[in-house]
Amino acid sequence: MNEQQTQWYAEWFNEDYLKVYSHRNDDLAIEEVDFIIATLRLRHDLPILDLCCGGGRHLKQLINRGYERTFGIDLSPSLLEVANRELESKSHLVRGDMRWIPFRCSFQAILSFFTSFGYFPETAENLQVLREIRRLLLPNGKVVLDLPSFGITQSLVPRTEKKVGDLVVVEERQYVSNTRRLEKQISISGPEGTQEFLESVRVYSFREMRQMMAEAGLAMVGVWGDFQGNSFNHDSHRMILFGMRDDSPAVISG
Repeated sequence: MNEQQTQWYAEWFNEDYLKVYSHRNDDLAIEEVDFIIATLRLRHDLPILDLCCGGGRHLKQLINRGYERTFGIDLSPSLLEVANRELESKSHLVRGDMRWIPFRCSFQAILSFFTSFGYFPETAENLQVLREIRRLLLPNGKVVLDLPSFGITQSLVPRTEKKVGDLVVVEERQYVSNTRRLEKQISISGPEGTQEFLESVRVYSFREMRQMMAEAGLAMVGVWGDFQGNSFNHDSHRMILFGMRDDSPAVISG
């Protein structure tokens, strides 16, 4: 992969991204947030971080449920602008890279929704994200990672075309087995011309994620196949991981 391909996330997450993924709406965010609140038993008096918060869909639902100490981080200035507008400045939003999260405060929970992990070409970089999560969690703090599972690679639709307003969006998908990455080429055509974007995400197995989390100082606590609470299995398209900060002596001593 060349430099442009490895840094696809710096270009793609813009307002066109929100149009392409307009089906990821408030109804889905409500379902996901309600599942997380019930499962993690989140407290209203402790802070929560939405890692890669995008346009703020999940933060909005947390705020609507009385969680006032919400924080969000994203690399995209345009998505943060959308989030700030949607949230009416009720959440503390910061621009930053998830490998070096610019917060000092500790959180009761860090939430990573909709495939916001595995962006980087080297596993060491993705592991660094987990280490940052652990650094920022309170004792007994919790993390949720919403990831693709290998089951999704068995039913990929190679090509789709759809209209989104005055735009024509063509998406071409493939699973690259030698790099174990899900890749999507996105072509967006409109009155002002055509733009091309790339998505490329590393797909990790449950065993790999458990090992990486342990190396980062996070204990794996649970896994689901979706936000309805269905069991995770080899056919699952999603892998919803629930972990906790591990304060055992072996982890503390490094």
